[in-house]
Amino acid sequence: MAFKKSCDSVRKEILYNILIEFGIPMKLIGTIKMCLIETYSRVRVGRHLSLMFPINNCLKQREGLSSLLFKYALEYAVRRVQEK
Repeated sequence: MAFKKSCDSVRKEILYNILIEFGIPMKLIGTIKMCLIETYSRVRVGRHLSLMFPINNCLKQREGLSSLLFKYALEYAVRRVQEK
């Protein structure tokens, strides 16, 4: 089974609601929001590095927090499918 990259499939606003549904304390969700607000990235192609650009509605890849948050989103999706 193949999954789309987490950056392409998880919107931050939906993720916050998922965390609330899993019972994550609001104080921790607030801290997570602070980590995800105003995030920027760059792209490296060979020796060339792009200018910084904002990441608006997705998670950054290759970060521990992003992996954990994506797992919550995936668990939520699996539970929703099992309910049907």
